[in-house]
Amino acid sequence: MDNFTPLTLNDQGIIKPYLLKAGKAATEYSFATLYMWSGIYHTDYRIISCCQDQLLLIRSRRKKEDPFHFLYPMSLNGLVPAKTALKALSEVSGDVPFSVGALSAEEAGQLTAASSVPVKMQSLRDSYDYVYKASDLANLQGKKYQSKRNHLNAFFNAYPDYQVLHITREHIPACLEMNQAWCQLMGCSQDIGLEQESCAVKRAFKGFEELGLEGLMLLIEGKIIAYTLGELLTNNTWLVHVEKSFPQFRGAYQAINMLFVHYAMEKYPQVEYINREDDSGDMGLRKAKLSYRPAFFAEKYMVQVNQPATL
Repeated sequence: MDNFTPLTLNDQGIIKPYLLKAGKAATEYSFATLYMWSGIYHTDYRIISCCQDQLLLIRSRRKKEDPFHFLYPMSLNGLVPAKTALKALSEVSGDVPFSVGALSAEEAGQLTAASSVPVKMQSLRDSYDYVYKASDLANLQGKKYQSKRNHLNAFFNAYPDYQVLHITREHIPACLEMNQAWCQLMGCSQDIGLEQESCAVKRAFKGFEELGLEGLMLLIEGKIIAYTLGELLTNNTWLVHVEKSFPQFRGAYQAINMLFVHYAMEKYPQVEYINREDDSGDMGLRKAKLSYRPAFFAEKYMVQVNQPATL
């Protein structure tokens, strides 16, 4: 019997303490992220007894024929040794190949060294999170941000009567309506990635209050033209899950970005960094995220276990 349980919103109380104990500033360690994308990746979990500890195993896969993808096993008692992690994962996987992802370089190296079966370790550049200094995004100072300031000034000059409001439950239907209009404009029906993201956004709004998400929206003449959602991921890192704007409003993306960072820093004075997630290999998105000059990347590695030996 498999004994894994499909992840639902009701599992937050079980899973979140493990995620918080892991203390990682990568988006995969947000329960909101796991829940938002669980409809796409069929995410499930199990708590297993191993080596005198209780370990949380979280796995996912898009298609039934795909190998299972696990996060590094987590414990409420702190760091799980690599040998213990492999023992737990091998126990539930048997001889079937699987992968462990969202790993730091150190974790990937330790798993590789501890494995007694063939493994393949690789860097996943498309999954690197972009992490910025909060003060950089809040102030946009210096020559490197001149173009961002130009877009901001264009927005504020063109729309001096804009409104910025906190998203609350009563705003959710209007935000979803705006998101649907954005999807139609951007061609979600022809782009599987955008269509899946739209499904994730709907799940985020479905669990908005329960997940502890916070958001802002920009309005012009009473209509939403941009919105964003995020949360406090670790003590000093704010995670931005979603940011959408109609492209015809020049500077709206820059405005909602900056305003949300100001909001986060004012509400949570300890915030030093803003994680704006990965680029999924989209070169246009990569260029845009690089243009904000990240302080560093939250690098991600994957280790594939039980791989055929190379002859």
